[in-house]
Amino acid sequence: MASSYLVVLYCVTAGQNGNVLGSDEEEIVVLSWLVYDTAKNKVVAVQSCTVKPRTADINENVLSEQCRNETGLVEEVVKSGEYLENVIEQFHQFAKTKLGSDVGRTFCLITDGQLHLRQCLLPETCSKNIELPEYFYVFFDLRKEFRKFYQGEEMQSIAEMLNYLSIEPDGSADYGIRQIQDMAKVITRLSADGHKFDEPEVINIRLEHGICSRSDEVDSNTVVRARGLPWQSSDQDIAKFFRGLNIAKGGVALCLSPQGRRNGEALVRFVNQEHRDMALKRHKHHIGNRYIEVYKASGEDFVNVAGGNSNEAQSFLSRGGQVIVRMREIGRAHV
Repeated sequence: MASSYLVVLYCVTAGQNGNVLGSDEEEIVVLSWLVYDTAKNKVVAVQSCTVKPRTADINENVLSEQCRNETGLVEEVVKSGEYLENVIEQFHQFAKTKLGSDVGRTFCLITDGQLHLRQCLLPETCSKNIELPEYFYVFFDLRKEFRKFYQGEEMQSIAEMLNYLSIEPDGSADYGIRQIQDMAKVITRLSADGHKFDEPEVINIRLEHGICSRSDEVDSNTVVRARGLPWQSSDQDIAKFFRGLNIAKGGVALCLSPQGRRNGEALVRFVNQEHRDMALKRHKHHIGNRYIEVYKASGEDFVNVAGGNSNEAQSFLSRGGQVIVRMREIGRAHV
């Protein structure tokens, strides 16, 4: 069943934006949204909120030169904004009162590409322990919807979509409002031309356990090696580091030293190359004060670490078992 509303969501960070949004871990400074009524094919609400970064009380300057030049934002306005958790709560209350009591069923989010949710909002809220409502984990990617309907080349920006459709860009003074209004123009044309928004993407928030056999074939374009992990990191901690990206079932393999101890590395397998490529952009992102290196790895690397031939393990997991512990070289004194 199609949603009654599409809610356009757009993030601006204090650092890099555009097609490298989220790659530098900079905090969100603007969160804009627009409500599009799919039955009436028109915009019914627009809002843009300035977000105060948590570093604003520590650092004199929080905005990069690129951000200031691109968006027109100034330090004073950003420092007088609301914290991210308050802006998200403001949006949630708006959704409850304006979009129907069945929140998340009457509307679906839509973003300009993957990065606004997967690489920006979800990682930041996760690191700040901000709980997001479930509807943030289902969305439409406007660039993919555009390509699916018009069967053309992949668009790299909102401006490219407008140019393809010969549509004049919005003239609003506010940067965030301009972006979401331009997205609404693209949505309007797509709808008028007959496109149906009926297959949203889902962001996985739970790591599914599974067993990899040495006979499995794993696509090398889906695997990364994470290095520099705290030695006590679990598979769940690693999944949290990659929050927003869909990890394959049983897709985290912790590397062990010859002595059977964790060595601060892990192989991570994603559902496809698109998610692997986004994972690579988290190179030198942080877990606590430690920066984590993220590199390409091969399917063979993953199988070598994760592979096993235990039918009993497969059977255990199929019955709902959650954890398998590997034990090595236990001496008699420990038995």
